[in-house]
Amino acid sequence: MDHPNLPGMRRLFHRSTLIILLLWAAITALDFSKAFHIDDTFHLKAAQWIEQHPGKPMSGKVNWGYDPEPIHDFNQPPGFFYLVALTGHLFGYTEGPMHLMRSLFTLLALFGFHRLARVRAPRHALWLTALFALCPAFMVNQGLMTDVPLLAMHLLFFNLLLVPGPMNAGPRYALAGLALSGAMLIKYTSVPLLLVFPLVLALKREWRWLPMTLIPVVFLAGWAAWNLHEFGSIHLLDRRAGDPSIRGIFVRSLALLTALGAVSPFAPAFLRAVIPGAVRWLLPAWITALVLSLVFVAGSYAGLIAEQHSDQVLRILFTLNGLLLVLYCARFLPRSLRASSTDTWAVVLWVLGLATFLALFSPMMATRHVLLLVPPLLLLIASALDAARLGEKVLAVASTAALGLLLTVSDKSYADFYRENAPRIAEEMKARTEGTVWSLGHWGWQWYAEQAGMVTYARTRSDVAVGDILIVPQDHDVQLLAKGLTKEAIASWDEAPGPATFFCVEQFAGMYTSSYGKLPWSLSRSHHKTILAYRVTGVHGGR
Repeated sequence: MDHPNLPGMRRLFHRSTLIILLLWAAITALDFSKAFHIDDTFHLKAAQWIEQHPGKPMSGKVNWGYDPEPIHDFNQPPGFFYLVALTGHLFGYTEGPMHLMRSLFTLLALFGFHRLARVRAPRHALWLTALFALCPAFMVNQGLMTDVPLLAMHLLFFNLLLVPGPMNAGPRYALAGLALSGAMLIKYTSVPLLLVFPLVLALKREWRWLPMTLIPVVFLAGWAAWNLHEFGSIHLLDRRAGDPSIRGIFVRSLALLTALGAVSPFAPAFLRAVIPGAVRWLLPAWITALVLSLVFVAGSYAGLIAEQHSDQVLRILFTLNGLLLVLYCARFLPRSLRASSTDTWAVVLWVLGLATFLALFSPMMATRHVLLLVPPLLLLIASALDAARLGEKVLAVASTAALGLLLTVSDKSYADFYRENAPRIAEEMKARTEGTVWSLGHWGWQWYAEQAGMVTYARTRSDVAVGDILIVPQDHDVQLLAKGLTKEAIASWDEAPGPATFFCVEQFAGMYTSSYGKLPWSLSRSHHKTILAYRVTGVHGGR
């Protein structure tokens, strides 16, 4: 006999599926034609090497500093690069196929999070999924960055670990081990979950399945053996970490709070549950704060508020907003843990493990790093939505969507500038020299400059001659010039800021590398995207 509520459950399931698919389609459409950006170029070049040398993925060389260096000198393992290589081999190394391939991980992440949210807070699962999907950290960090695929694998791992299904426990935990192995081959940020896996099984008293937790350990051992055979050391142990001092850890922790707050406009939606007596005044207070925010943005756009002052206001707001999410967790954790819920303990271990790893070892902070913390944080504080009114939840989703869209459009303009200008610059400069046109700078610019026929400069290996031309993007990650090389400026290309880039992400790739002092995004009508050209006038002495 069917459950009496089965038709309603089916309607709810179909509605949820439709909304998730619409969110996925919207995010994919925004990303589909976006230029390759930031680390995309490194991933593409590593994949091109792997396509030709699949058995030696870490032995190719990429110019991602001053000179070409082996891939094993950099932090990333090659798991995602194999998928990029396969996509490139079948469909070509162009934006559309690459973004569609990566969008499959976006879809997996959305469904994976929604399934966990249905277990943690079934009444609010769609609201939580919308907040996650529209979060600027999720929307902006699409492209060929490894963090969305990594997050999708984390969510798959926790689904297999925590959500019962038609599959028996043994095969399900075995698949969880394989999912975690895949996550570690995408990025080593997954290493803390090696401890979460056995701890959760121990909390569930499922002792007989503890051997399944050895699957990712055996995988790591095999990967280490492969490393030793290929290049003579273990890649995981060679990983470059951040400043290990107390000061370095404090600075990264503060940067983590600032970046988290910068992409979490939904945080006030949970206030009603933690402020006694807020029944009457909280929604009006939030609407007032929203109006004041719009006035602040308008004043900044009109030039009535200086950019250095708006930056200081945003810096404080971002950090306090990030701290607010931490305080929510502190408020709800004691009650949740007293209930001895294995799921709650698992989510606590999830967020604490990743946050601790980022604070201790990350070489720098970025919104793509805090993205990994957004799902477990939302799941931890989900019960607070029980107290939230419909208007507050609507405002939370609307403000998150608005900020996500504004920053995504701004970042897309940022990336497109280099794609659009590289062919034109190459053509103009080749007509002005019989020598070589050298390109300095990495990120997406490097990919498009090479596609246009410019030669990527290497500080100690490029044979630069008088009369050659150097193309240098400004406020960019660029190579240092060799000593003794002199030059004179001969041309520039500039794009002035406009309404689409007022929510500015262009200050040295703010959404991809930030700190308490350098914000992930700001309000700016002054930041120009600029590329300069120089003619080499002298080459004297060494490199």
